[in-house]
Amino acid sequence: MDYLFSGYNALKGDKGAPQSPTVTIDRLCDRIINSTQLEDRRAGVLGLKGMARDWKKDAGTKGLPALVNVLKTDRMDVDILKAVLDTLTTLCTSDKSDKPKPKSPQKAPIPQSEQTDYGLMFSEIYVKDPGNVTLLLDVLEDMDFYVRFNTIQLLMTLMTNLPVQLQESILTSPLGISRLIDLLDDRREIVRNEALLLLIALTQSNAEIQKIIAFENAFERLLAIVLEEGATDGGIIVQDCLQLIMNLLRYNVSNQNLFRETSCIQKLQLLLKSRIMSDSPKPIEVPLTDESNIWTEQKVGNTIAVLELLRILVGLKNPSTPVNQNVIGQANILSPIIELGLSVRVPAKVRSQALFAAGDIMRGHSASQDLFNKKVIGARPASPSTPAMERQYSRGKPPPVVSKSPPQPAVMAVIHSALASKDFSVRAAAAYTFQCAVHNNADSQLAIASTLTPPPPDNPNSQLEEKPESPGSLLIAALLGAESARVDPYRVWFAAVMLSHILRNNPHTQVIVLEHKFDEEGDDEPISLLHKCMYASLMASREGADIRVQIGFISLVATWLYDCPRAVKEFLSEAANLQFLVEQINQTTGVDPIVQGLAAYVLGICYEFNDDSEPAFTRASMKSLIISRIGVDMFMSKIERLREAPQFTKVSQYMLPTTEAADAPPDVYFDSAFAELFKSTYDSISKSITVVNARTPIKNKSRDQVSDEGQEKNMIQSLKELLARQDREANEMKSRYRDLESKLAAQGSSVDATIGELRSQIAQLQSKLAEQTGRAESLEKEMDDLLVCLAEQDMENRKLKDRLRAHGEVVDSDDEGVENGDEIDGEEGVSGLVGSRQDVSHLL
Repeated sequence: MDYLFSGYNALKGDKGAPQSPTVTIDRLCDRIINSTQLEDRRAGVLGLKGMARDWKKDAGTKGLPALVNVLKTDRMDVDILKAVLDTLTTLCTSDKSDKPKPKSPQKAPIPQSEQTDYGLMFSEIYVKDPGNVTLLLDVLEDMDFYVRFNTIQLLMTLMTNLPVQLQESILTSPLGISRLIDLLDDRREIVRNEALLLLIALTQSNAEIQKIIAFENAFERLLAIVLEEGATDGGIIVQDCLQLIMNLLRYNVSNQNLFRETSCIQKLQLLLKSRIMSDSPKPIEVPLTDESNIWTEQKVGNTIAVLELLRILVGLKNPSTPVNQNVIGQANILSPIIELGLSVRVPAKVRSQALFAAGDIMRGHSASQDLFNKKVIGARPASPSTPAMERQYSRGKPPPVVSKSPPQPAVMAVIHSALASKDFSVRAAAAYTFQCAVHNNADSQLAIASTLTPPPPDNPNSQLEEKPESPGSLLIAALLGAESARVDPYRVWFAAVMLSHILRNNPHTQVIVLEHKFDEEGDDEPISLLHKCMYASLMASREGADIRVQIGFISLVATWLYDCPRAVKEFLSEAANLQFLVEQINQTTGVDPIVQGLAAYVLGICYEFNDDSEPAFTRASMKSLIISRIGVDMFMSKIERLREAPQFTKVSQYMLPTTEAADAPPDVYFDSAFAELFKSTYDSISKSITVVNARTPIKNKSRDQVSDEGQEKNMIQSLKELLARQDREANEMKSRYRDLESKLAAQGSSVDATIGELRSQIAQLQSKLAEQTGRAESLEKEMDDLLVCLAEQDMENRKLKDRLRAHGEVVDSDDEGVENGDEIDGEEGVSGLVGSRQDVSHLL
């Protein structure tokens, strides 16, 4: 403990007198920098730590370089390392998050706008050098609890103050992110949880960090933690892990591909189950819809996080959505989600998210849509969820025991939820699920359109307490229920929205629904559903019903009439319909501008897709009616006002309100599909009325009903224009082909010339090589002959000398010299010849 006392002794001046904080900080910094003993430096850091909070400016300005130097040189000492990290965290903490200091009575308070945030300033100084961040990441190798915890706290502080700069500095460290990911394996939950929060902050907006973390096996580690903690029954750590996974997947296609290829999507099915403790040592897995589930607030949050994760994988604008939908369908994840969204035992927040997730999974995916159409929901409580039941769930109480109704198809349960649920988010989610179930699926649209007629009263199930219903009859009953419209205008609105999705982009269902008639008492002829809708809209206008009722009816009619000349003919066959639209447009008071814009839009659709089959209202007569009774300027102003209305511009994709008010209905007026239809056809509808002699041809669709002479002329004209355009394109392609052919010919001639030159050069080089090879071979042969002759001459000389000696001849010294000289000359000659032969061989 001596170093503690030595640290505080530095606060005393000469002769034990107190000294100013500035002088004390100077001495402490000098001790940290210049002391040779580790204990002295440790004492200086502890003293600076004690003054950092109250005297942040002086301590940071003078002590920050010294602390960084200690971090570089003395980080092997755990005590001094902890003190340095704690001091740096104090200095870099933003002044806005600090507790307010007591005001000095001698000085007036400084305005907040003029105060300097020293924490932000010191954070910027520290992060400015990426090496300082690398030091912190290297410190994470130490296994000490406080060292790791304080390091994560300091990184989190820097991330809060300067997120972009810290992310860039971490990317410069080769092993920085790997060390952060390794913290997930720390068995100490506090360290692991703090590391999770840091990783969540780092992955909010940096795609590079997201990719690096994902390829460090982050998905497998995080899902293992979630399952270890109990999945949806776990604590806040489960929600944090799921949040980190969502950060890694959102707007990152490569990470989604990795998530799918590592079979992580299949593991999500394990997260849609509860683990209930029983008499057995191991928990029992039960569905989330089981009666034994207790929906605490944390369980609700964890379940919603799992559903949001699935929705990220199948987002509307996600290019990987079709592939992810296939994998989700193969993993059998959709079925439990549908059951979760349609179970009244489940809180409304979870039900709405489950229905939205089910809709996103089904949208445009025929296999999932077929599964939904065949799905049957088991016995369920007869009464829908109420706010009182929701409060019981939130308090952790089990749901009350209520009577049960027989099983029913999932599509019926979805329609019931959209029409009668007490929670608006559940109603919007159910309507969205219905919309996705029939999206781009003509068979599903036709199947529901064929059920508009209710079951006969004499069917075998008529004795049941709940009368049998069909999806189409349920929608018709809600759409034309005048009493329910007064109490709940959204019941009519949702029925109109769902019925419009049956008609959208499907000429066959438009005709089938058009043929649905109602037998009214006192009328000789049955009334079509189209006229019933217009009559209901007329009555809603006269009775002053909620504006959403009229918007629902007129939007449905507009969708129905669009690109359907037969429906337009049926609409114009009743003159009261056209008169009602004109009255709505011309009325100056008592009519909402949105309704007037919708009426003008329907009138424009009638003109656009009028095939002149109704003699009383041809295109010419309708245009003269619009000009004479409404006026082109008035007509355009009503449509323009609708397009600029805030109720129209703030349309939500999921039909959810933009603002919530306890004493007002949700501000939802339009379906996003209708808004897209209006925006895509605004220009064509406007030009057809405003441009003189404008004639927009009707789309060429295979319909048996389109056979009159006027439409045939339009089709012929459109085909002629198409042929002319194709002819122009063919001529342009031919000219481009000729240009390319000429360029290719020029390039080919130059290439041929180059190839000829190269071939001639190769031939010359080959001839030279053959000549040189022949000369070398002749020289080699000549040398061989010379060597043979020389050897023979030498042998003959030796024989003659031997014969002379045998006859007693004495050879004098000259002869020996000559003989020796000859031998030497002969040897040298042979050596020279051999050397020459080697040179020639080298040349060969």
